[in-house]
Amino acid sequence: MMRSIYNLVRLARPGHWIKNLFVLAALVFSRGGRDARLGPEVCDLAAAVGAALVAFAAFCLASSAVYALNDVLDRREDARHPTKRRRPVASGETSPAAAAVLAAVLAAGGLAAAWAVGARVLEVLALYLAVMLGYVAGLKRVAVLDVILLAVGFVLRAYAGGVAIGVWISPWLILCTLTLALFLGFAKRESERVALGAAAGETRPVEWELYDEKSLEHMMTVSAALAIVTYMLYTVSSETIHRVGHSWMCLTVLPVVYGVFRFYRAAIAGRAGDPVDLVRRDPAFVAAVAAWAGMAAALLFV
Repeated sequence: MMRSIYNLVRLARPGHWIKNLFVLAALVFSRGGRDARLGPEVCDLAAAVGAALVAFAAFCLASSAVYALNDVLDRREDARHPTKRRRPVASGETSPAAAAVLAAVLAAGGLAAAWAVGARVLEVLALYLAVMLGYVAGLKRVAVLDVILLAVGFVLRAYAGGVAIGVWISPWLILCTLTLALFLGFAKRESERVALGAAAGETRPVEWELYDEKSLEHMMTVSAALAIVTYMLYTVSSETIHRVGHSWMCLTVLPVVYGVFRFYRAAIAGRAGDPVDLVRRDPAFVAAVAAWAGMAAALLFV
């Protein structure tokens, strides 16, 4: 019994909930909801934090539902993968039916949590689930489109966070999230290509002829440059300077550049299968993320 519960928890991949921190981006960059334009002039900080956290929980449940469904649909390919074969469904420890039921329950829980925040958050989460359903059902086999859909998933997370607390959602938030997610997606594909070699086609059926070494490196380079330049432009934009009250946000570009290049190097070495994995293995990358978060928080709130 305990083993079955443990495998169901593994299916939900709670370690990957860190990706849903994008939901909280609007809360941070609106300085705790102080920049609300759609709500009351004086924002209730406690209410904003509460709404953002419930929206975060909703996306945690929804993303876990997607992971569980993905493991059901990919169980045969996962069984041929050197590490994914240990996943509960691929290894045979959890039946596909049980995993599908878990996915349905988690999706329903996520939708209920989103509804508790508001109808608009529910709409965004429903759109996220629809996009991810298309991804796991077959669109992930289409090269480039697969990464774009994953990036859209992150954009919807960030957008939902802004909707949850009723703040104006800056185009910079959307663009920075999109370009960063594109870079992470292409870097993950490059890491898989390097780590698995010829076996990559057996474990992830995608158009690998479009994801050859030269093409993926170009895609990574372009998306990395876009992510860095977009964030640079955000920090020095007149909108940011006016809203924050100073121009020192540009200093936060330094850890961003270091973190992106560190991830880039890990990808071409085949060690960046997922940002969560790199967080677990690379203290320097974690330090860069922590430095950026600390600097941004200090400059936004102090």
